[in-house]
Amino acid sequence: MKTSDWISVKTDLPKISKEDWSSGPFWVYDEEVGQREAGYTKAGKWLDGREYYELNHVTHWMPLPEDPAKGEN
Repeated sequence: MKTSDWISVKTDLPKISKEDWSSGPFWVYDEEVGQREAGYTKAGKWLDGREYYELNHVTHWMPLPEDPAKGEN
């Protein structure tokens, strides 16, 4: 991931399909807790990807990269 991959929450937010209540996972930057994995809900909330507490100061996000191809070391 490169710093140029960051998307400002002022510019765009993750899309959520009609049948889901959230979208993710994403990599986010929160001004209080730094970088971490998170999900984004239809209620407009960012949730920590491991502990599920609200992240209230997210300024940027980016999709996680694809997993490496099998057999690559």
